[in-house]
Amino acid sequence: MYQWLLVAALAAVSVFASIYSYIVSRRLRILEKYVAELEKTLTRISRWNKLVARAAFAALQSLEAEEFLRKLRAKRRRRYIAFYVAYEGSEPPSPQDVEKAILRAVERLGGQIAVALGGVQLVYYDPEKAAGIVRCTHDTKYVVLAAMGLVRRIGQQKAIIIPVRTTGTIKRAKKAIQEAT
Repeated sequence: MYQWLLVAALAAVSVFASIYSYIVSRRLRILEKYVAELEKTLTRISRWNKLVARAAFAALQSLEAEEFLRKLRAKRRRRYIAFYVAYEGSEPPSPQDVEKAILRAVERLGGQIAVALGGVQLVYYDPEKAAGIVRCTHDTKYVVLAAMGLVRRIGQQKAIIIPVRTTGTIKRAKKAIQEAT
């Protein structure tokens, strides 16, 4: 009698085990479907993240570009640098040669952007005194001053440029030239 009970108990356990395995396998299939859907959703989200990241990067670049353009458009404060030219020979350098030498030096030191942003221009030059005034913006004043110190030739003759004073007006720059002589 105990044998039949044992067999019945084993049969019941195997039935329950098969039912349990069926339920577990079905739940596993459902979980696999959920995992597959979740993977699809995550790939869509990662694609969107990449698109959002690209858009954010482009927006930041455009903001930087806008800031750069705003700086270009903004009215810049002008500075005038009074200087003397010490040259070798009897003829003083021409105004065109002086301006070319200064522009080349600024371009070598700060690049074409410094020349463009700086608005570097020779506004006054007296060949008799070998003195002149260069206009630039307040942003590039130090670049222009450093570049003027790099000039060693003007045209075909050896020469150096000696900055005397930096001012905010041409009138004061001319006054600084007159005081230095």
